[in-house]
Amino acid sequence: MNELRLAFAFLTRLPVGAPKGGARENAIATRFFPLVGVALALLVFGVHTLGARLFDEPVAAILALLTWSAVTGGLHLDGLADCVDGLAVTGTASRRLQVMHDPRIGGLGAAAVAGWMMLKAALLVDCAAEGTIVPALWTALILARTPLGFELAEGEPATPGHGLFAWLHPELRRVDWVTAIVLGTALMAPLVSLGMPMVVRAGVGALLAAVSTLAWHLGWYRRVGGLTGDILGAAVELREVVILAAMGAHLHG
Repeated sequence: MNELRLAFAFLTRLPVGAPKGGARENAIATRFFPLVGVALALLVFGVHTLGARLFDEPVAAILALLTWSAVTGGLHLDGLADCVDGLAVTGTASRRLQVMHDPRIGGLGAAAVAGWMMLKAALLVDCAAEGTIVPALWTALILARTPLGFELAEGEPATPGHGLFAWLHPELRRVDWVTAIVLGTALMAPLVSLGMPMVVRAGVGALLAAVSTLAWHLGWYRRVGGLTGDILGAAVELREVVILAAMGAHLHG
């Protein structure tokens, strides 16, 4: 299916050819974003498992994270860096957006990405110590991407008529983001077999991710009057970290 290939081409650097499609085809592709999360989870966990057999856990976590970033092309990390650079700007909304659209990454943005990667690696180590690495990767990589269609459909572009967000926004239908949310939720069903504590962890992580995303978006509405692709990309990173933190938290005595 072309839309499925478009979903993978949109969010990863996996070799799916060069599928072509207009705005509506790419909008339909958002329905399959949870499946992209499935593929990423399986790939990253495979690298982590191999790394853990050959090295200590910190090295395994770093190898998994490098694979994670390479396969996604650093797409969301780039958004995070641009957002941090934009937050550092004083001035008008247009000035912030100008800095965020600059392809060059500032020193603060680069430092933020480096710190963020260290945080994610540390959280993977914690998840491994808690025995939750498999459900953590599964939950984080799927649920972080599941709401993207909803955000694209219901959010307001900060730069109407310009950018990828503005291109897709008019083409999104309710059926697109509802399908993605239903699919993403259904993919959480295997967690039930791991017991109620794991389900609770995942549920708490999902709830905290939703709250964090809402706060993130509201902050940007105040600053620039809407959302951009960079803001949505950084939101994916935020959701991943929040879910990993919930899954790796030391809850026992």
